[in-house]
Amino acid sequence: MASITKRGNKWRARASYIDAKGERQQPSKTFDTKREATEWATKLETQIIDGADVNAAKMTFSEYYNEWVHTYKEPTVRASTLVKYRSFSNEIDKLIGDVKLDKLTAFYLQQKINEYGETHTKAYVKNIVSTIKASLKDAQIDGIIKKDIFSRLVANGGASKDDDNYLSANDFEKLQSWLYDHIDLMHSDKFYFAVLIALETGARVGEILALTINDFDFKNNTMTINKSYSKATTSNTETKTKAGNRTIDVTDNLLDVVNQISTSDALFPKKWFKDVFSLRMKQLADEVGFPPIRFHGLRHSHVSYLLHNGVDIAYISKRVGHSNVSVTLKTYAHMLKEKEIEQSSRTINLLQKNRRL
Repeated sequence: MASITKRGNKWRARASYIDAKGERQQPSKTFDTKREATEWATKLETQIIDGADVNAAKMTFSEYYNEWVHTYKEPTVRASTLVKYRSFSNEIDKLIGDVKLDKLTAFYLQQKINEYGETHTKAYVKNIVSTIKASLKDAQIDGIIKKDIFSRLVANGGASKDDDNYLSANDFEKLQSWLYDHIDLMHSDKFYFAVLIALETGARVGEILALTINDFDFKNNTMTINKSYSKATTSNTETKTKAGNRTIDVTDNLLDVVNQISTSDALFPKKWFKDVFSLRMKQLADEVGFPPIRFHGLRHSHVSYLLHNGVDIAYISKRVGHSNVSVTLKTYAHMLKEKEIEQSSRTINLLQKNRRL
């Protein structure tokens, strides 16, 4: 219940309620007139009755975000995914600062996102914005904020590093041939072995590092992916998504290399880090003679090569462990645009040829 009291020439309104943590909260505000105090108190009581945690809106968005991660994400996501959510905390703090939840507006958020996009790739900003939207949506559901200030937010930014993070068909074949010509290097340096698997299967680096000899079926020419090595936990965890659990066809050539290289159940050491892979990929590009790409670019190269050779995108989607074709279409839109241009040219040439006949 709210109370209205006169304090000198002012009127103070105070409400009292028990929050979700079982703690008593007593928000109050002072006004020049009793009418203003009564209106504020009536409005506040309505919000409280509707389940709003009025005082919670007084925390900064950064504070709320950290609590949101702890409450909603920590118990449900993979350790490596949790690392990502926690890393966003610093970015959100820099992006939004100490603005309180009840002072946030869609206009203010979009301005900050636009500024952030000037120095970051659109792909990264998109991840940040998606996380902001998810947390603010829960804040609205929980009655902490009153309005939808998140749905219209749009990510802006520079070109993604993945826009050119893949090999052309010629460079794909060049690297593939080079690797098979240098199998001897793989006995002492498993990096080359990992590159070959990534190039021919499109597997993610964590999925590759978790592979064992038992994941290869030499009779049916398949490789099964059902786990992923996590740097965050230094152990094998679940795959990125349920669709990441998959069995894919592999070549006799790759299986021959697996047979030659494997000396134990585990195929790879578990002490490699991204910076090591980045350095080695630059060295490999110089060694073989192809434009530098990151290790994850081998996955993109696998998809690009299959698309280039007319492999059905539904099959590609399952092969790389996407949950549905729309994810593949979205992820590789820039590659598919090139394919569209190529198909457009072929269509026009075909129609013109028919007309001449």
